[in-house]
Amino acid sequence: MTDKKRILVPTSGYYAAKERGDYIIEVAKRFDADLIVVHVRDPNYLSPDNKESEGWEALRVFEEKGKEAGVKVDPYYTSKGLVETLKDFALEKEADLILVGASADRAIAEWVTMELMGECDVPVLVVPQDLSGLI
Repeated sequence: MTDKKRILVPTSGYYAAKERGDYIIEVAKRFDADLIVVHVRDPNYLSPDNKESEGWEALRVFEEKGKEAGVKVDPYYTSKGLVETLKDFALEKEADLILVGASADRAIAEWVTMELMGECDVPVLVVPQDLSGLI
């Protein structure tokens, strides 16, 4: 029996999950991989008692899409530093790949992607903003 591949996917919220979820699920299916989906809430911007429903909704979107496609999805919600959390999850969960979405006109997304690529030993795949020609 071979070990199942694991892909770590950070999600920024409900709309990104709805927009890119099908593509990400398809990638997992093609690689016969499980998904580790994590929503990281910045503790500096939201109060600890605010569950940020959009983050929870994003995780539910991935769970539903995964169930429909036969892809196992392990959802996580945390409130720590973004890049540090993703690096820790990648190591702890033994991820084979980190799949992140590119965002148009958002410097923070580029910064996160560049920092992950520079500091993490796990390969990083960037999903383009416009998926219309890919799915």
